[in-house]
This record gives sequence, structure tokens and C-alpha cells, in this order.
Amino acid sequence: MDDLMIKNVDVFGDSIMAVQDVDGIIWAGVSFFCKALGMSGTQRDTQVEKIRTDKTLSKATRKFPGGVFGTTNEAYALKLDFVPLWLAKISITKWMEKEHPELAEKLLNYQLKAKDILADAFLPNRESAPVQVYNPSEIPLGELASYLKIMDRVANRQNLASYKIAENFKKVSEQFGVQLSDDFVNVPDYVQQTLDI
Repeated sequence: MDDLMIKNVDVFGDSIMAVQDVDGIIWAGVSFFCKALGMSGTQRDTQVEKIRTDKTLSKATRKFPGGVFGTTNEAYALKLDFVPLWLAKISITKWMEKEHPELAEKLLNYQLKAKDILADAFLPNRESAPVQVYNPSEIPLGELASYLKIMDRVANRQNLASYKIAENFKKVSEQFGVQLSDDFVNVPDYVQQTLDI
């Protein structure tokens, strides 16, 4: 434990514990995210099990001994770069948006920004990471589907025009060898504008 840098980081008003190991890898405590998102103990245990058994996430999961994450119990943590992927797998349902809009908004913020907030706490002078290019054949289809769902959700929350969403979808599809017809994107002849007076 002496070789770990341990920090409690404020993420949208919640305390998320993370550690940096001697190799510079930052690990985020899974149970802290679950607590911040209002999950019960059973829901937390379900999330830990999903992470441990997920084909991709399990490669970025580490069990820490008791005492590292502030408890006497062992705790699971996820490599920081994999936090957005895990959170993207937690669906923001229509029911959640209707019955618990503040939780839906919080989850979306966590999905989009929590990783960078934690990284800044450990690496305050970091430069933006270079864009990593992946070979499409290396990315499982399920991960692509999850990404497209998040992309669509973000675009809709930003009130992006439907033809812009279609353009983005077409670009991603073509990177994976899926050719869509030229008329897949229906660009309107004009776009209604409003003036703020």
C-alpha cells in the first residue's frame, strides 16, 4: 500500500476514491461510483460481477486488498480509461429519465466527464491524450453498438439536427466497412433559424 498514491476526488459533489500505482496506472473504486449513483448494495455487487465477467472490462479490473479503498474489505477497481466504457453499459432508460431525471443527468455527466476529472486530480499538468486509432476488426460489435447508443443519446441531448446525427452514424458505420446508401443522410433544403432579440 505504501507504493500507491490514494486520493478522494470530488466528482460532481461526490467523493470518488482512486489510486495510482507505481506504474502510473490510475484505478477508480467501483463501489464509490455505485454509491454516488444511488445504487443499493445488491446493485453494487451486480455491477462488480458484470465488470469481473465482461470480456473487455475484466482485462482492466483489479482487486485491491482491504484498507486501500478505506475499508477493511477487499475492493474492485477499474483502470481509469475503462470507466466511461463501464458507465456507458449502464443504460439511461426512459423510466429513469421520467421518474429520476436528476439521476439520468448525473449518469450522463459521469459517462462523459468523470474520467477526465479523476485524471486531472492525479495528473494536473497532463496534455490531452493523442487520439488513438483502432483497427475496426479489433473492436467487438457489442462495444460498437454501445458506443453508437451513447453517441445518439448525447446528440439528442444536444438537440443536434437529425441529419447531423445521421451523418455521424454514417461516418462511424463506414469505418467498420458498412456502406450506407448516398441518400441515408437527408439534408434539408433549409434550416429554420431563430433570432434572439
